[in-house]
Amino acid sequence: MKAAVCEVCLKNDMLCEGCSKRLEEGEITEEAVELSRYLYSLKDEYSYLDDVEISEIYTGEDVTVIVASEDDVGKVVGKGGEIVKRLANEVDGAIRVVERSDDVKKFSKNLLPDVKVYGVNKVFSPDEDYYKVVVDSGGSGRVMLSSEEFTEIVENITGEKAKISFR
Repeated sequence: MKAAVCEVCLKNDMLCEGCSKRLEEGEITEEAVELSRYLYSLKDEYSYLDDVEISEIYTGEDVTVIVASEDDVGKVVGKGGEIVKRLANEVDGAIRVVERSDDVKKFSKNLLPDVKVYGVNKVFSPDEDYYKVVVDSGGSGRVMLSSEEFTEIVENITGEKAKISFR
């Protein structure tokens, strides 16, 4: 299993020097380490988790987002959502498992599955260029991410700046 920390750190309570440095520098969070360890502990029960690759774990105010490779999203969710339910109980909050993609439009739609996305447009401005993700304002309660969290996640995964806009 590939996760936020190395396999040695997944198995132990302490972090190795490399993973400790990544934690100190803010590349990973304490929540990501704990959730990765919990997910790793489930691999004895769910053997298909052994080859899962988790790219990133973001803990927002209302939701924890797990970014996995395309083939691994279903494995992390589990049959009937059983693994996600266990993860949600562990963090005492909502979990969203999202497919990793470098395409802003595809990743934004994956990140906002319960909201109608009207369009993803490239905006060129004197200050900065960014993608404007226009979503249905009626679904604002189902977004579960603040504008800042959305921007941070999209930028970290795709390398492109994106802003959410409600219509």
